[in-house]
Amino acid sequence: MKYFILAVILLSSIQLSAQVEIVAEQDQERNLTLIAFNKEKIPYTIQIEFLKLENLESLKGNIILATADPGKTDLVKLQSIYSNEKTGFQYNTKLFKGNFQETIPSNLPYLIPGEADQTVKISPLSVQYSDPSKKDSYTGVGFYFEEETSIVSPRKGIVSEMKMDLEANTSGPSNFDSENYIEIYHEDGTFSRLSGLKKNSETVSVGELVYPGQVIATSELDANQSKQHVKMVQSRWEFGEKGMTWVNFPVNIFTEDGSIISSEELENTVISHPMDLITQEMDKKELKKFQKN
Repeated sequence: MKYFILAVILLSSIQLSAQVEIVAEQDQERNLTLIAFNKEKIPYTIQIEFLKLENLESLKGNIILATADPGKTDLVKLQSIYSNEKTGFQYNTKLFKGNFQETIPSNLPYLIPGEADQTVKISPLSVQYSDPSKKDSYTGVGFYFEEETSIVSPRKGIVSEMKMDLEANTSGPSNFDSENYIEIYHEDGTFSRLSGLKKNSETVSVGELVYPGQVIATSELDANQSKQHVKMVQSRWEFGEKGMTWVNFPVNIFTEDGSIISSEELENTVISHPMDLITQEMDKKELKKFQKN
């Protein structure tokens, strides 16, 4: 039976990070709802583990995964068992950027993240982390240009993170911990990270919506290859026996000769940004605005 809430009582508040806050609200029938307030422009996945439930029941179990969209989101409702008895709860939380629930990698091809009509070499790469707690290698793909070029977004998404104040390494191996980068969150729950960018060359800001082919920064010299370059890697969360794990995965990259997998090597190809790929993820409103401009 449906009922109307006459009063809402703030019971508790927990700050997961600078991005997300959880509060618990109680209705007049003593049911509790955990509510997330997400200040960021992208969703976050929250793992909630109930350690103690006193006169409360979670119909979704004691460990749940819920998505906190930007703004306010109801995460889970705890139902009161006996209306006249005291209620209480204890829980732990873990926070993961992005919407794990919707992580279904798209088969849409990615644009080569460089200026159209430039010649580029495509080569898979393996970069060592300086942090030993991370994986031994970080697999992605490198794009190598003959001259400095603008770096563009390979797909539509929201700029979720960036670091653009580091000087480029002039010698020795580079790694993702010591490079400038821009990270983009896609609607399918995956991330693209463009790394090895020129210091302070960004043309976008965190929280900005970007489209395929839109300039976001400038390439930088790779000391090992003696060429201008950018590294690109796609990542997502996976849930397994060890819990949530951050993994990288190969994607289809569009070339004039057909799509290739990002783990393949291509010596030389001319960059092309077909209009149907630029507009492939735009909604009707975005497409109309793009065509007008």
